[in-house]
Amino acid sequence: MPVFDETSSAALRSRTTSKPLDPSLTRLTPTPPPNTSGPLADGARHEVVIVGTGPAGMMLNLLLNRAGVRPLAIEQQTANLLHGHADGIQPRTLEVLQQLGLASEVLAQGNANHRIAFWNPKPGGGIERTAVTDDVTVPSRYKHKVLLAAGRVCGILENEAIHYGGSVARGVEFVSFTLDKDASSDADFPVRVNLQDKTTGRQFSVQAKHLVGADGAHSKVREQMGGRMHGESTDYIWGVVDAVVSSDFPDFRKRCAIHSDAGSIMAIPRERISGDRWLVRLYTQLESAPGASQEGEAGIARARQLRNAVTLDRILSQVRLALAPYTIDVQHVDWWAAYQIGQRVSDTFALADRVFIMGDACHTHSPKAGQGMNVSMMDAHNLAWKLSHTLLGLAPSPSKLLSSYAAERRPIAQQLIAFDNAFASKFSQKMGGADGVTHDEFFKVFHTGGGFTSGCGIQYPPLPGLVAPAPATVTADPALLDAGRIAPGRRLLSVPTHRFCDDAPVHLHDALPNTGAYTILLLLPHSLARPVADAAVALAGRYPDGVVQPLLVHPAKSNDDVEWSAFPAQMQRRWWRGVVRADQEAYATLGVEMEKGAVVLVRPDGVVGGVWACDESGVVEVGKWVDRVVVRRGEEEEKARL
Repeated sequence: MPVFDETSSAALRSRTTSKPLDPSLTRLTPTPPPNTSGPLADGARHEVVIVGTGPAGMMLNLLLNRAGVRPLAIEQQTANLLHGHADGIQPRTLEVLQQLGLASEVLAQGNANHRIAFWNPKPGGGIERTAVTDDVTVPSRYKHKVLLAAGRVCGILENEAIHYGGSVARGVEFVSFTLDKDASSDADFPVRVNLQDKTTGRQFSVQAKHLVGADGAHSKVREQMGGRMHGESTDYIWGVVDAVVSSDFPDFRKRCAIHSDAGSIMAIPRERISGDRWLVRLYTQLESAPGASQEGEAGIARARQLRNAVTLDRILSQVRLALAPYTIDVQHVDWWAAYQIGQRVSDTFALADRVFIMGDACHTHSPKAGQGMNVSMMDAHNLAWKLSHTLLGLAPSPSKLLSSYAAERRPIAQQLIAFDNAFASKFSQKMGGADGVTHDEFFKVFHTGGGFTSGCGIQYPPLPGLVAPAPATVTADPALLDAGRIAPGRRLLSVPTHRFCDDAPVHLHDALPNTGAYTILLLLPHSLARPVADAAVALAGRYPDGVVQPLLVHPAKSNDDVEWSAFPAQMQRRWWRGVVRADQEAYATLGVEMEKGAVVLVRPDGVVGGVWACDESGVVEVGKWVDRVVVRRGEEEEKARL
């Protein structure tokens, strides 16, 4: 056996007990002083206080910690969210989780759902399968949904936040807040947040720069802001149950939209809970009398009366009636509830760029379209980088950046409500008959809403410094946009590529980790346009480290056809993961001609900010755009001097 001496670094030893972390963003503002008496001490100061740690709150907690901002996340419950609530994770959310390095864990724990079956009344009685189609109908890296309980998703997000120094203070209840709009008492921390320890009853307050309410449909933060929910509830009452079942119904491991003469069912295959026991979620219609419920206290009392009349036996009895002649044996019930279909949106999402709400606090809807957890997490995804860049001093105009949260996310909430209203009403109607819905009508609502429900078809409107107007070269055809064409305001589709340095097959998003940075994406033409690449790399160096990064895509037939000398030296030395090769199909999918190329600015949330010609003037335009949203290095040095 050879004898040798060895030496290991402290960094190597630390990596045996922790995972590698992405770097935080550059901070240009002073680091907040530590709360020496603890984060929950009376008068403690926090840059952000997050109320509620469901999917939206946990996502925001993680993203802020990754960026280098340490929020105080509070939760009035003393235990983790365990069951019930949202359970569907859409393709766009999976894309974001992949860029955070978390998709593999979600996929391992959850159940992927690829197909949806439609069942309708059969002539002579019973039900029959009338169609089976893909559950995801738009291009995405993930051509399926994943079903996993919100509690388990929150656990994954929380564990990752802990790796970045985050935590959750449980058993702490939000009581109220006051905002000193004149900042006369505390200019840097103008939001006074009043809290209570639910175990001891101790009341105390902390100071914050920003307060974010992710505290659900009955949000106290929204109420304190003066926000009101607008919309309507119907008299459609549905029961929902998560159960392990045995049945001769053939499609329980597909998502199923079932209409029968006895009522409607949505069946969703869920994750494994132990051994060979797999959950199925069953939504079943209990009340069929349509009509808007009364508003105010009378409406609340009526809704409560209808829901209180629901029992587990009644839900299961209705499931059996609707499934006949198929039978079902319920072996285990994890959770059940009754709910009333309603769609509501808050009239305000923010107050003075200091207080924000997200998730169910600002939009509520029926659960059957699988949107609740996804739209809520995407609210956080939109708000997180805007808060981070503001608090770290990277944004030259913080007010314009923060005000864009409501400008971008409230229209999405309104679209969500409009889709949910159409989908839920069609689902609740009987199939056939003079007043019923036809299979073709129901299928059309499902299919045309695919871009929205997947999250991949979301499009933000033009906003200065956020989304540039689309040039004439970018299609306005909704079908082509849903197919993946690059367009301002849309998320960048991830296409298959090969990394230049080692020829490894990677997806485009793998070269775009979610670090809170802007990306200058060059889709190079056959000529490789070296002057354009040099200009783009130089532009990235104009800003603080890690805030703007270049990504070069080249169309050579093989990586063997080019050498590193064809690209700027900085790409080899620093951004070697950011040079990839894409084929003609990838360029065509993105809507870019290989002979012309394109320059694309991608925002920190993966949304395309703008598209320009692949020439030096295009890079100049990108520079003008970025100058509106990121301070330059010269400004960084000046701030440090001051």
